[in-house]
Amino acid sequence: MVKTRSNSQWLTELPSSSAAAEELQTFLRRGLAKALRKQGVGDSDLDDFAQEAVLRVLEGLAGFRGDSQFTTWAMAVALRGAFGSLRARRYDPSSLDAIELVQADPSAADPADNVERGDLLKTLGLAIEHSLTERQRTAVLAELAGAPTALLAERLDIKPNALYKLHHDARKKLRLALERAGFRDEDVRQQLAKATKQE
Repeated sequence: MVKTRSNSQWLTELPSSSAAAEELQTFLRRGLAKALRKQGVGDSDLDDFAQEAVLRVLEGLAGFRGDSQFTTWAMAVALRGAFGSLRARRYDPSSLDAIELVQADPSAADPADNVERGDLLKTLGLAIEHSLTERQRTAVLAELAGAPTALLAERLDIKPNALYKLHHDARKKLRLALERAGFRDEDVRQQLAKATKQE
């Protein structure tokens, strides 16, 4: 049971009282367990999320404006952190360093189709490797791998608008490289659509 405290008492006691921190952690863990029960989150994760939330709350005490109950604000901090961690887990960060593009399918009915797709993917891979800056390459590979925009922006230490511009400039360079190699936009769309259907 969390001791009833006013907002000002929480702000005063949390930084100096381990008892207050433990009570807050227990309260947040209980709330997280209810909020995340459909996510299949285990006990150890709940413990980690609650502990991490208390640290975030302590770091962000100066940002608490008192517009709501302190515990309501702390729970919002905990939920943001937990959902952020769960989203990040669904994405494999190693794909920022390397990505396996869709390869030609030897069982495809039309061998000519495989050759064209193989040429396209080879050209695209070379364009990604040689035509883009390191940051553009990271952004494009992460996008292809399905990285969450917020996670990628955080990793690159840029704002979402800047990330959008990075993607836009990278796509322009890739389109130009493919055009120079003789691929039209329509060819690219058709081949990638076929590759996606066969996955």
